[in-house]
Amino acid sequence: MPSNWLTWARANDKLILGSLEKQGSILVEATSLLVELLSDYEKSLSENKDKIKELEVKGDNITHEFFTTLSQTFVTPLDREDLSGLTSTIDQVLDYIDGTADRFILFKIKKPMSYMLELANLLQLSSKEIHDALIKLYTSKKNGDLIEHCRKIKKYEREADHIYRKAIAELFEINDAVHILKNYEIYQNLESSIDRCMDVADIVEDIVLKYG
Repeated sequence: MPSNWLTWARANDKLILGSLEKQGSILVEATSLLVELLSDYEKSLSENKDKIKELEVKGDNITHEFFTTLSQTFVTPLDREDLSGLTSTIDQVLDYIDGTADRFILFKIKKPMSYMLELANLLQLSSKEIHDALIKLYTSKKNGDLIEHCRKIKKYEREADHIYRKAIAELFEINDAVHILKNYEIYQNLESSIDRCMDVADIVEDIVLKYG
């Protein structure tokens, strides 16, 4: 990857990469709202759930505009497959976050389990690393900057796996099938969100390898 890579970016290149950065920004905002929702559940559930839905819709619109711009661009700043993978995977994370917030209301969860906040915190940390990495896709002069963000995301994913396994083991000790099913689905959504964050990190690493 040359030291001034992508600083020459054409109008559509900047629009494409700028859309990714906007997605990353929305992702950070959504994960922050999810953490707030779980931290102050009774007071913030309804309001934050609605805010997360608005962000999810906004993210969908950006994704749609992104693919429209991509289809109209003959020469793209990065491989189309990588660009498509980034925007689609980030959109999936937003979908999972929105789905998680929805389930607290649909399932009439009176109180979230403590491990859910731990997973949400790791999701928020991962989203911040994704956002920083997307900003640096065409501003950083060091490959190591991008790799370090990916390394941290994978670290958070491993921590989340450990918490998830522990949470599920304790959940299955409860003698209430309905309670288990409801909370199991929420846990799965949270874990899937963090897994998709790791998928974003994998794509960024591939980009570094291709252009390094």
